[in-house]
Amino acid sequence: MTSLTQSITRALIEQRAGELLMLHAGAVCNPTTGASIAYVAPGGTGKTTLSRLLGSTYGYLTDETVGIEPRTWEIEPYPKPLSTRTPEGGYPKCELGPDELGLLAAHPRPRLSTLALMRRTPGRTEAEISRIDLFDAITALVPETSSLPALDNPLHLLADLYEELGGFWLLEFGESEQLRPWIDDRLGSHD
Repeated sequence: MTSLTQSITRALIEQRAGELLMLHAGAVCNPTTGASIAYVAPGGTGKTTLSRLLGSTYGYLTDETVGIEPRTWEIEPYPKPLSTRTPEGGYPKCELGPDELGLLAAHPRPRLSTLALMRRTPGRTEAEISRIDLFDAITALVPETSSLPALDNPLHLLADLYEELGGFWLLEFGESEQLRPWIDDRLGSHD
């Protein structure tokens, strides 16, 4: 199943190349307002773990590829099954659907309101959250994109998004739970 999910994801990325800004990221949204956070990181950094943690409170958008409409910054949800490690500690991973995990449905028109770059250091006892400057943000983001050169003026697009959001964030943490209070503050209450 993991191989099938990866094949579908690759096909969707190829189909939308040049249309969407695609980030290797997880994302959730406030199910009432649509305000959304995308957390960008390479594989094995905790995107799926964070998506599972947040998805029981916020609308699950994806744990793999966030597709963003240029200029409107609306997110195209991709609520794929989550690849999770088996209880025995690893591989092969198993695929569990969002409903099976009790994850909430997304707002009908989620819009990116926060973009964060994740750096996980196992054993770190508390999170450090800071703004990241534009140059460092673009340097870190470009390797975590799909089909970026197919977009018109891609670096200008990233700079426009940076400006629109009031900057990007760097999340340095040990465990996903350490990020929860900050994300709750960013996405706001939806009661």
